[in-house]
Amino acid sequence: MRAPILSVDGLMTQFNQPSETVKAVDGVSFDIAEGETFALVGESGCGKSVTALSVMRLLSNNAQITAGKVLYRGVDLLRMAEKDMRQVRGVRISMIFQDPMTSLNPVLSIGEQIAEAVLVHKKQAAEDVRKRVIGLIKQVGIPDADERYADYPHQLSGGMRQRVMIAIALANEPDLLIADEPTTALDVTIQTQILQLLKELQREMGMSLWIITHDLGIVSDMADKVAVMYAGQLVEMASRDDFFKKPVHPYSQRLFDAVPKMEKRKESLVTLPGTVPKLSQPFAGCRFADRCDFKQSSCVDSTMVEWTEVSNTHQVRCIRVGELELVEKLGTTLASSNEDAVNHSSLTVNQLKVYFPIKKGLLKRTVGQVKAVDEVSLELTAGSTTALVGESGCGKTTLGKALLRLLPITSGDVVYKGQNIAKLSEKAFQAYRQQLQIIFQDPFSSMNPRMLVGDILEEGIRALKPNLSDADVVRECNSLLLKVGLTTEVRLRYPHEFSGGQRQRLCIARALAVNPSVIVCDEPTSALDVSVQAQVLNLLKQLQHEQGLSYLFITHDLSVVAYLADKVAVMYLGRIVEYGKVEEVLNRPAHPYTKALIEAVPSWDKDLGKKVIKLPDNTPSPANPPTGCHFHTRCDQAMADCSQIKPTDVLLSESHKVACLLYR
Repeated sequence: MRAPILSVDGLMTQFNQPSETVKAVDGVSFDIAEGETFALVGESGCGKSVTALSVMRLLSNNAQITAGKVLYRGVDLLRMAEKDMRQVRGVRISMIFQDPMTSLNPVLSIGEQIAEAVLVHKKQAAEDVRKRVIGLIKQVGIPDADERYADYPHQLSGGMRQRVMIAIALANEPDLLIADEPTTALDVTIQTQILQLLKELQREMGMSLWIITHDLGIVSDMADKVAVMYAGQLVEMASRDDFFKKPVHPYSQRLFDAVPKMEKRKESLVTLPGTVPKLSQPFAGCRFADRCDFKQSSCVDSTMVEWTEVSNTHQVRCIRVGELELVEKLGTTLASSNEDAVNHSSLTVNQLKVYFPIKKGLLKRTVGQVKAVDEVSLELTAGSTTALVGESGCGKTTLGKALLRLLPITSGDVVYKGQNIAKLSEKAFQAYRQQLQIIFQDPFSSMNPRMLVGDILEEGIRALKPNLSDADVVRECNSLLLKVGLTTEVRLRYPHEFSGGQRQRLCIARALAVNPSVIVCDEPTSALDVSVQAQVLNLLKQLQHEQGLSYLFITHDLSVVAYLADKVAVMYLGRIVEYGKVEEVLNRPAHPYTKALIEAVPSWDKDLGKKVIKLPDNTPSPANPPTGCHFHTRCDQAMADCSQIKPTDVLLSESHKVACLLYR
């Protein structure tokens, strides 16, 4: 058995607030062996990131580690002087933070930022530092390393920025790398590249890897050992094979049940009742008891639920483990939607273009155009969902915002219930604002940080329903919060007091507040755990069946597409390359790009035997797209004609079309 490089024993971390003390990490213990990959999974707000920040001693001023040990190669990091800790942090143990854009300095080039990480621990000549930095940029797979040295973070894609974060973390060749949600905001193709990169670097350097994630596919793909965290405690620890063969804790079982799949389309997803308990309250017995299907009196009577060994490599914190078998819990069958509503066209997009001018020089003359959306046509019908998938920067969000007139339309038609809203004046379009809503991708920046949650939700209700009394407004607001899985108490809190997943639920509640008929959902579940995601997807489906809502669902999660969507549009560099019913596109993909997206999705089903198609990370700029087929520069089936001829749509069936010269 490999010796542990890091041993966490009885770690307890609390946040001291004026009104209460929040015990975010409560008695957590685990080991990470040399060269091992350890995965920590659980819902938002359960204490995963706080555990890692406690190990790194990077906590905020109001946080306090009250008990426990963190042994790195036998030395307790919690008893170490800050001066000595700096020789460990970033050198022996490094961390990749969750959001690469906010973690990088926008006014320094990426070369300077990587050099800073090299120089802070070891003084070297400028030429040696530059060579080392360029070597690191190459090592993490960023092409044209010499030219990229001078680039700033905003000039890089999300995947590239995440690679820069990895380069900074690897600058001093650490023994242990902590990756906090390293691929949450990335497309599946870039996610696959980042995960393969981490595997290769781990193999080359022999380092240990600690991954914090809520994606079970990533856990299966990467981990040697898995720990499940709930409400500040670990509730299950197992080897990867044991965990995926038979999860034992009821919470772990429900995480698997909540994963969306195409087979579950006719039913609602399994969800966990209630919410994660407040970590400021005193606990007795099992912390999951209030949400557990197998609860009995002894679960809440005991003072502390101790670990039970299932096998040598599998232990669980549950007193009923011997009695429980994996129980399949089916969701409720969804009622069929109104056929008249579904067949009635709600919104039709025809040959839509959204171009942004490129201006240069002293007189700011237009010298070119960014073709963000280039002749896109699709249809949203009442009571149905059209999913829009593709990599970051392909124009998905631009298209969604243009439909709601949040961005200027260059040309084309957007017909809503017989009215071409693309041609209306801003004043005339105001009448349609209530019916057309959007759930933005970044929940934090789309909410006013100075407003209470209650005021944010009430704002739209009061503007569009001025006759409601204050009591009725509060009642509607409370109803919305309960619908999205939050308690009514949160009305008196500010956005910064919530986890990322909770903030996303608030944004969904705000969009629903004015009873719209079309909602553009821009990555609404990208920051959510599978259990919370299941609640949100069930809610969106339920509202769609009740009210005949139309969704344009922008996402990069194909499991969500398989469960929720009726039609799928695959977008690449401003154009739709494949469009059809969800079963046709996902089960019989035609375009090489669609195939690459589907193959890149991590899965714990090893029977699939998938061959990952690794796309080059050289997505062209929409300001200078390739001639002919935009995808030919990255396509392994490209022909000579692909660089010359723009492909037109070819019908594969009445409802399935593809723009590819392979099908001429």
